[in-house]
Amino acid sequence: MSEEINYRQLLQQQLVKIRKLEARLEQAEAARREPIAIVGMACRLPGGVEGPEDFWELMVKGVDATSELPPGRWDADALYDPDPQAKGKIRTKRGGFLKDVERFDARFFGISRREAESMDPQQRLVLEVAWEALERAGHAVDRTRRDRVGVFVGAMNNDYGQLALDQGGLAAIDPYFIGARANCAISGRLSYLFGFQGPSLVVDTACSSSMVGVHLACQSLRNGECTMALAAGVNLILSPEASVYLSCSGALAPDGRCKTFDASADGYSRAEACGVLVLERLSDAKARGANILSVIRGSAVGHDGPSSSFTVPNGVAQQAVLRQALETAGVRPSEVSYLEAHGTGTAMGDPIEAEAAWAVLKEGRQGGESLWMGSVKTNLGYPEAASGVVGMMKVVLAMQHKQLPAHLHLKNPNPHIDWKSMGVKVPVELTAWEPAQGRRIAGVTSYGRTGTVAHVVLEEPPARPEVKREVERPEHVLVLSARSEEALRAQVGRYARVLEEGREPLGDVCFTAAAGRAHFEHRLAVVGRDASQLRERLLTAEPRGPVTVAPRVAFVFGAEGAWPTGMGRELYESQPVFREAVEHCAAALKGVLEKPLVQVLYGAEPALLKEAPYGRAVVFALEWALARMWRAWGVVPRRSVGQGVGEYVAAVDVGVLGLEEGLRRAVGGEPLERETAATAEGIEPLVLHPGEAEWPRLLKTLGELYVKGVEVDWAAFDAPYARRRVALPTHPFQRERYWLTPLAGPPS
Repeated sequence: MSEEINYRQLLQQQLVKIRKLEARLEQAEAARREPIAIVGMACRLPGGVEGPEDFWELMVKGVDATSELPPGRWDADALYDPDPQAKGKIRTKRGGFLKDVERFDARFFGISRREAESMDPQQRLVLEVAWEALERAGHAVDRTRRDRVGVFVGAMNNDYGQLALDQGGLAAIDPYFIGARANCAISGRLSYLFGFQGPSLVVDTACSSSMVGVHLACQSLRNGECTMALAAGVNLILSPEASVYLSCSGALAPDGRCKTFDASADGYSRAEACGVLVLERLSDAKARGANILSVIRGSAVGHDGPSSSFTVPNGVAQQAVLRQALETAGVRPSEVSYLEAHGTGTAMGDPIEAEAAWAVLKEGRQGGESLWMGSVKTNLGYPEAASGVVGMMKVVLAMQHKQLPAHLHLKNPNPHIDWKSMGVKVPVELTAWEPAQGRRIAGVTSYGRTGTVAHVVLEEPPARPEVKREVERPEHVLVLSARSEEALRAQVGRYARVLEEGREPLGDVCFTAAAGRAHFEHRLAVVGRDASQLRERLLTAEPRGPVTVAPRVAFVFGAEGAWPTGMGRELYESQPVFREAVEHCAAALKGVLEKPLVQVLYGAEPALLKEAPYGRAVVFALEWALARMWRAWGVVPRRSVGQGVGEYVAAVDVGVLGLEEGLRRAVGGEPLERETAATAEGIEPLVLHPGEAEWPRLLKTLGELYVKGVEVDWAAFDAPYARRRVALPTHPFQRERYWLTPLAGPPS
């Protein structure tokens, strides 16, 4: 019988182990498939696009953003020849180009002029656009934190390094040359300057580079290698060599436009672009209260393998990648209602891609359910290594607005695509995007000229939970900062417009501006009860700065006095730290005072405040609660001194006395060795007495401390309130011209 019991126990123990192993396997599988949230994005695109809002406006208006080659790149007339077989010539002068590629805010990033001139402008673009994307995500960069943020950049061209060699030969090589020639410096410099310690790499799979980077970033997040990731793509066209190659290989359209899916498709238009996505695990984004723009459900990467030619797409291989991406996403083909095609506009590539996509996505469609398909390249041209990220941005914006932008240049559908048998529609005008089977899901495809195929499955973001704002601060403090006074004044103008528009709750605006931004030496703070008052004070405020050394703070606790009743009631009701400190004092005074302290403060016994023991107890409790609250906000004193009752509070604050002993001695009026407030240089006195326990005075003091350079924990400051991170203006870069000297590159 005993052996039978032992066997039963053994079996039970093994069963427990098996269940634990099963749970661990389930957790591992869930982590491997966890959706990834896009929580921020920024871009620079042809047509003067400086951000997502500009990008959407361009697409809504149906703009073809291609143009003639800007002056200063190369002599377009000398190299032009419509004959694709002409040696050393380019068959078009047109493309999609960025403006001001020679300009950069080197001062903002602490880069010297000499080094900035040697940096590939692709690096400079990625730095600025990544900063904007992080600000849009509400993530404040702090180099000292050494965040585990991954950086994955798709890049394939390196024209600036070629220009340097063309201009100076081997003599152009100096210690800064890595910045001009090495694409790996794009990701490496970003991680170095931002203090990121996650994976940092540049991907080159030709035109699928940035989407392969997205795929790797998602894997890195799921594997726990980083807590946040930047997935970027960049492409600039600064020298003619690649255009000459593409022209003689028949890839460039003579008219310099992408006519994707049209019978006239005869090549593509090269384009410049920079785009950055900020990614987090969906669970982390929700926990952080991030503004989730879209969700990456799954992705896959593959290669054409054996095809008819090295640079010819393989439809069967493309199908395999689509199926794998859908499988990892847990999405049925029929749930995909839109496909952002690679769509370069080549006579061979378009039919292969369209038919491969339909072969997979037609499965399970019933009742005439169709698939929308389009390509942003008809607006911008072909941004090569940045194509994947730019296509994803288009889809994210379309999901936000629930509309599909028009696909341009489609007049006569390509006869080599079997449109009649395919349930595929191309939106030739701005079209309402109706969800399929209850949700909007899209695929985005990117294909590299050397055969690497990538596909991402995107889903519209989950509905943001309703925020219950049961309590709100009667006034708010708005803090702004910048690297220079000029930039700060520009920031003031941008925020004044935000306050005038009033689209977001004021508390969220002030919270995001404080907790979602890095803080620089030129600073400004204003306090107001509403957006109108804040805007008025913002426009008349004079910036202070620059902050050179942050002052050390001294807590100065006040003595007894004649204070009105109800002091600190709002703080007691809305600030947990303040309330907890008052209640700790009340508990310590049980048996010392006849009446409960809180009842004397905020109940029916206010007359007792005139009695010395109660008066001293109240002053102590309020000053102690203020001190605890300031500390919770990140304001930690170098010294604590006081007068009268404040001497006892200071002694408790620095640990000389325990709370209970300090209270008892203060209430009893026992003598204590005095130490007066210090006014030494570099010491900023922070006066704490019951008269300061009201919001207007607290916020005014907080703003003044911030402007002087005192560090504040803004997330803790707003912790008692239901806050959301909202989209706000990004840093106004103050750009100057940095280019190879003396003559090469665009003119100033």
